[in-house]
Amino acid sequence: MAQVSDLPEELIEIILSHPTDVVNLYNYRDVCRSWRSIVDKLLTSSPPHLLLFEMENNIRLLNIFTGDSSVCKVPDFKTRDGQPLRFPRSVFSRHGWLAINFTTCNNQCYTHHFFLYNPFSRSRIRLPTFTFDHHFQNNHDFPNIWQPKIKFVLSSKPTNRPQISVALATGKKIIFWKSGDEEWTPVDNPFEENMPVFDMISYKGGLCAIDYAGNVAQFEFNPLPRATIIPSTVAIEMQFFAICVVESLSGDLLMVCRSQQGFFSVFKLDWETMVWGEITSLGYDDEAIFMAGRESVCVRAGESTVYKNNCIYFRSAGEFPSTLPIRSREDFGVYNMANKIIHRFSHPLLSRTSTLGCYQWLTTHL
Repeated sequence: MAQVSDLPEELIEIILSHPTDVVNLYNYRDVCRSWRSIVDKLLTSSPPHLLLFEMENNIRLLNIFTGDSSVCKVPDFKTRDGQPLRFPRSVFSRHGWLAINFTTCNNQCYTHHFFLYNPFSRSRIRLPTFTFDHHFQNNHDFPNIWQPKIKFVLSSKPTNRPQISVALATGKKIIFWKSGDEEWTPVDNPFEENMPVFDMISYKGGLCAIDYAGNVAQFEFNPLPRATIIPSTVAIEMQFFAICVVESLSGDLLMVCRSQQGFFSVFKLDWETMVWGEITSLGYDDEAIFMAGRESVCVRAGESTVYKNNCIYFRSAGEFPSTLPIRSREDFGVYNMANKIIHRFSHPLLSRTSTLGCYQWLTTHL
């Protein structure tokens, strides 16, 4: 009797290319070597999935292009002394992994319990607990649109566990952890007047952060954590309410800015002059950016992808200041950098009352 592995690879690829649950597609890698190779190829060209947190501790992965979705049940997590952790305070996504943040409170002291979790392989990594003073959320020195939340940065895929490192920034505070550490290490805020960190990413072996004025700080962690502030200027006056930094596929540092009118401007940092110069195309017109809130990821776009090159895909609900009109929860958009046109579309799944939020992009690339 013929085996599944005996089927021609061309036929297998056609079968697996049909819309399917991305979690099941990942599991097909275990069938045999030929299926693993085909699935890896399909996952590489698969678009980032929108991460939705639902009731009953479910994570839904939504493909906004096909409408297909996968549901991952969040496993039970416990504190180190065995107490159950009921409901995540926040969920982040990096390199195909989730960072799940639970919070417990004792005498007004908030303790954060962070776990790295892979929704495909179901692998998990416990990080050390830490405490943060949450009074920064009521800081009236800055407008509401600049009020920072926890920013999570993962250096690389945890599959190479000995080399992974994690950084967290919340307002003016930055902490760092690397494999083998028993606790988090605080890092001095390098910005003038202790300005809050507006965004931070893993960049070329270290970290790169910006404040709301576009100034850049580089972080190195070997042998000891230290930061260097690099004053920079923006070519045009910044009047944006949403800003994030992202590394292009060619290694450039990009700053993606969104105006109150909903349009985008993208700047690239010239490391010699330290000037942010506006650009009109992404890479060699073969890249796309997916943005949700102040999180973004740059991916390769081409003829084999359903998403288009030189475009910014964004999730707009919840990204606007309170002074702007309320927009539909179902609102998606794609901004074409070539013609500066925004096309909006929606998905009825987001109007469901069971959807509690999160709205970040999860990449399926292995």
